[in-house]
Amino acid sequence: MIVIPAIDIMNGRCVRLVQGRFDQCMTYDADPLDTARSFEAAGITHLHLVDLDGARRGRPANLHILETLAKETTLRIDFGGGIRSIPAIRQALEAGAAQVNLGTFLFSGPEVPRRCIEAFGADALIAAVDIDHGQAAIKGWQQSSGLDAATVIENLLENGWRYFSITDISRDGTLKGPDPDLYKPLAAKYASARFIGGGGVASIEHVMMLKSCGLYAAITGKALFEGRISLEDLAKLNTQQ
Repeated sequence: MIVIPAIDIMNGRCVRLVQGRFDQCMTYDADPLDTARSFEAAGITHLHLVDLDGARRGRPANLHILETLAKETTLRIDFGGGIRSIPAIRQALEAGAAQVNLGTFLFSGPEVPRRCIEAFGADALIAAVDIDHGQAAIKGWQQSSGLDAATVIENLLENGWRYFSITDISRDGTLKGPDPDLYKPLAAKYASARFIGGGGVASIEHVMMLKSCGLYAAITGKALFEGRISLEDLAKLNTQQ
């Protein structure tokens, strides 16, 4: 399992929300480039970069930060937030993203998932299935799609999708730990999918628990910024793959 640190961007700074709520935002005195460089220096190879400004506005707002991080580090960056059109996907890839996370856009029409795969291929895309009370959330986690996660995943698999980021919104940013009962059944049922788990990670033990669920990768953010998990420990886990 790959362990991926997260940087969430708002107003040019590193922040973390609690359960996706913009009114519960913790801003860290950290520059995104300095933070990414510290990840790289510790031996980290991947980065999850979230454009919270873009998620709120419905269009990317921090592509310049993505471009800077892609040029100034060797990190393999997956980028998301406000990507709601084919041109926006292309812009993110051209700015340096190795993969692009799509959430709301995938629910905008029945033909959209297939069109995305045909245009960019499965390896360049990640379906962000963010779960709130069993249903997939959209529009920066502010609305429900009305569809349960299993239905969404099965439809995307049928359309050629391979990578899925599964976030438990109720635990995101809370440091309460992930819910194995969410991830184990998914990994067992959909063996062809590559699941990336996150939400609530607060310790190395939580990371190891996600690994035991059979996930492809795990994401952690707040725990790193608050010193609960060290970059060195994450890097060691990655070298043990």
